[in-house]
Amino acid sequence: MNKNFVVALFSISFFYVAKGQQNCLFKNPLCFYNTDVLTYLQVLHKNQQYESMLPFLEGSFIKNKTNKELIDLLSQEDFGYQLKKSGIKTLEKNRWSITYQRTIMGTNENFKIECRLINDTCRVWLDDTHWKRIFNKEKE
Repeated sequence: MNKNFVVALFSISFFYVAKGQQNCLFKNPLCFYNTDVLTYLQVLHKNQQYESMLPFLEGSFIKNKTNKELIDLLSQEDFGYQLKKSGIKTLEKNRWSITYQRTIMGTNENFKIECRLINDTCRVWLDDTHWKRIFNKEKE
């Protein structure tokens, strides 16, 4: 194969990959480091950075808990399933419903979470139901 052709093909491929990786970057408050909010939280969870997750959580489930209690709860939860964002619906200004598909032991299921923009930070809204939806692998 011609060396110039290979270099040109590599350059074109790199351009499209680099361009594709910027799809989400800085587009809206739901984007975190070129990914969605829940995937970003999952990366933090996998790296045991529970305290770093706290600024992105809001709602009645966490309201009466201390940071230490939340960190303890997060450290005990299983957040290791495969996750893929399927859709976003704007509920009102600065409030969204996001549908995710997760794969647990070969079974796909959809679930929804709510996100809100509060003080310039996108936060996952957690009540008891939403906490179980995200962290509990069992069907509701």
